[in-house]
Amino acid sequence: MQPLLSGLPAGVVWTLDALHTSKKTARLITGPLRGHYILFLKANQPLALQAAQALLSGTDTEFAGGVHTDLDRGHGRTERRSIRVADCDDTLFPGARQVFRLRRDTGGLDGQRTSKQIVYGIASMSADLAPAAHLHHYNRRHWTVENRLHYVRDVSFREDISQVRTGNAPRAAATFRNLSVNTIRYAGRANIAYARRDLRSHADVFAVYGI
Repeated sequence: MQPLLSGLPAGVVWTLDALHTSKKTARLITGPLRGHYILFLKANQPLALQAAQALLSGTDTEFAGGVHTDLDRGHGRTERRSIRVADCDDTLFPGARQVFRLRRDTGGLDGQRTSKQIVYGIASMSADLAPAAHLHHYNRRHWTVENRLHYVRDVSFREDISQVRTGNAPRAAATFRNLSVNTIRYAGRANIAYARRDLRSHADVFAVYGI
């Protein structure tokens, strides 16, 4: 992660998965890169996670002004997303200024909730710079990448259960998966699973690129 971040422009906002939530990365972003971070907290940072949970416990009424909610309805389901934020400082994590709790409730069109997911995170931007609605926007953009690429690779291409592990084969397989996804997107297809079934012929795939 360090060489990758160092080779990219400074002064931007980085959203990184929990795998990359480390003090070294946080110091790099807020220091030499002169940027900001939004990091997710999981069991690999137990003390920071516990501190965030403590700061964010309570009812929504107690966090008036620090809550943002939106609702999506379509594709046979409803999804309610709400984010709650609280101030913190860098005693919790290098450069930290806010912690947040993101909750997603999904269900059918009848409005009945069938699943709930809660994730915690930390941001280097203060509430003046990035209130709850702004942090929610950054989180939505982060999950757009997850849904359009990582989810597709894990579910449609079953990357997580791949038995290819020797030499350069895993990297080559990942490259071919990315090429497949990009070909389908380039063809203007939204549903990856359906497109994989439709584009089984080499001639059809080559036609997408005008070959």
